[in-house]
Amino acid sequence: MVRSFIKQTIVLFTGILILSACNSSKKAATVSRNAIKGTWTLDQVSFEGLASSERLRLTLLDEGSEGCLKGSTWVLPNNGYGSYTISQNQQGCLPGQKNIVWSYRTEADQPIFQYKKMEGGVKAKDIAEGYRFKILSANDNTMVLQSEISYQGKPIYIKYTFRK
Repeated sequence: MVRSFIKQTIVLFTGILILSACNSSKKAATVSRNAIKGTWTLDQVSFEGLASSERLRLTLLDEGSEGCLKGSTWVLPNNGYGSYTISQNQQGCLPGQKNIVWSYRTEADQPIFQYKKMEGGVKAKDIAEGYRFKILSANDNTMVLQSEISYQGKPIYIKYTFRK
C-alpha cells in the first residue's frame, strides 16, 4: 500500500514537471542585438488594454500622436549612434531628423531596446532621460517594441511595429 502511494506520488510529480517544462507562454523573446540593427520604418502603433470603445490622445515619444510617428524612418547602425526622421507635417507633429544613441540590453531574460535623444550637442552620458521598450520580436523583416503606461490605474501597452 505504501509502495502504491509512492508510485502514484512519483507519477503525479513527474506529470507536473513535464507540464511545467512544456509551458512556453511565459518565456521571453530571444532577440539578438544584430536583429535590431538596420533601417526600419514604423508601420503601426497600437494600444492593448483599452476597451474597444476607448480612445486615448497621447503624445508619443515627445513627438506627437501616433499619426506623426507612422511612416517615420529609424536608422540603427552598429555603433549605437542613429537617428529617426519624422516626415509627417500634420498639426502637432515635429517633422525632421532626430539624432539618438541607442542600446540593447537584457533584463530578467527580457530583451530591451532603449534610446536617448541627442540634442544640442549634449553627450549621451550627460542625458538622464530616455525611452525604454520591451522587444517582443525582431527578425530580418519586422520588429515589434512595446512600452507600458498607466491609465486609470491599469496598464496600457503601446506596440510599435516596424518593417525593414
